[in-house]
Amino acid sequence: MKTLALVLLITLGIGSAIFWRTSDAPGSAQATTLQPPVIIPSRPSAGTPGQRSTDRSPPAANLGRLPSSFAGTQVDGQLRTDAAGNLIVDAEVRRVFDYFLAAIGEDSVEISVTRLRSYVERQLAQPAEAQTLRLLGQYLDYKRQLLVLEQDHNQRPSLDAMRARLQAVQLLRAGVFGDRVHQAFFALEESADRFTLERLAIRQDRNLDAAAKGAAIDELKSSLPTEVLNSLAPQMQAELHEKTQELKASGATPMQIRELRQQLVGAAATSRLEQLDRKRQNWIQRVQAYREQKIRIKDSRGLSDADKTRAIARLAAERFSDSERLRLEAAEQVLLAKTD
Repeated sequence: MKTLALVLLITLGIGSAIFWRTSDAPGSAQATTLQPPVIIPSRPSAGTPGQRSTDRSPPAANLGRLPSSFAGTQVDGQLRTDAAGNLIVDAEVRRVFDYFLAAIGEDSVEISVTRLRSYVERQLAQPAEAQTLRLLGQYLDYKRQLLVLEQDHNQRPSLDAMRARLQAVQLLRAGVFGDRVHQAFFALEESADRFTLERLAIRQDRNLDAAAKGAAIDELKSSLPTEVLNSLAPQMQAELHEKTQELKASGATPMQIRELRQQLVGAAATSRLEQLDRKRQNWIQRVQAYREQKIRIKDSRGLSDADKTRAIARLAAERFSDSERLRLEAAEQVLLAKTD
């Protein structure tokens, strides 16, 4: 039992993310639109079929003793049933599992799994309860097998190795869960994984210039489900910001910045960013010109303090819209801080 506990602990610690991705957090899972919700039928049980669902996830405080890191949280995901009391399997179920299993490390494997089982038993009647517990057993088995795959699989930082590993993980999932549950749990994640790999392949393609890479990434993004693109956006933005700052610090030219953007986020996003750059630069120039005129008014010896206040107010009204004036003072402070 101790060996099994250690294996599962390590497995859940690394999660199911591909090693070159940033995270596989439970909160990032979304209900899949690629396949309809899966309903697992079961034989009728002696109990009365229930139709309960967790319409509102209970707070952690109602789940008994939990690790301190769970304070103020709610159960992530929902367990839903159809009219016949069968479990509806979608990404929400996996989120519930991951929420409770995330306690491993602060609590033992046994305590965490027992807590999850108790939650399922309280939330669901038969036959959904038995279906959910059976699926939980498969999920824990998947996690154990994933650890073996991580230990045995070659993790060299090459595209071929990454593709081979992704294929191995997909085969493992399909073998443990079957096709429809596999899709319900992992379809969006695997779509994101494939996108990340293909984007890296485009960036490393020496036969493409920056413009061609931007167009190729645009085409790749257009094939993604909206949910996947939205989930990837923060990661891509963070990467772009980090790489851009590195280039600027090394004295990169505007053309080098443009080529970086094309390779990371595509041609269309690069055009939008350049438009935003121009708007920001125009705003800075307007604020700078306003501030210079404002200083002249303040330094004028022929005006009283009241006259200066009125003149500055007129100046602001002439040069900025109502909404712009709401952020004018803050913009001045930012500009002043940069010039100090």
